[in-house]
Amino acid sequence: MTRAPDAGFTLIETLVALAILAMSAMALLSATDAHIRTIAALETRAAAQWVAENHLAELLVGAKPDADAAPMLGIALSVTDTRSPTSDPGLEQVDLVTSDRADGIVYARLTGFVVRRPEP
Repeated sequence: MTRAPDAGFTLIETLVALAILAMSAMALLSATDAHIRTIAALETRAAAQWVAENHLAELLVGAKPDADAAPMLGIALSVTDTRSPTSDPGLEQVDLVTSDRADGIVYARLTGFVVRRPEP
């Protein structure tokens, strides 16, 4: 029984196929890693937005919110509020900035309006 010279794969063809497969796998891993980082960043920004909205809700009901809120999704965030007058004497504009307590990176900004409370 003799074998035809073009039957099967040669070693070089197999190595080329494996190299292409390895490069494809590396590209897929890189894309997956980038996707995971993007999702984590979105999760952090969503948590920061929730903290800012909670802070504004506490201001709206007249409570004194804690600037260093409890960790949200395991992320320690702090909220800074800046108040400024509006054309309506009964309202104040509140600009909230939510940042990471560890490194100070700002993840969310929110503007709202609260009833101006008389000075005690």
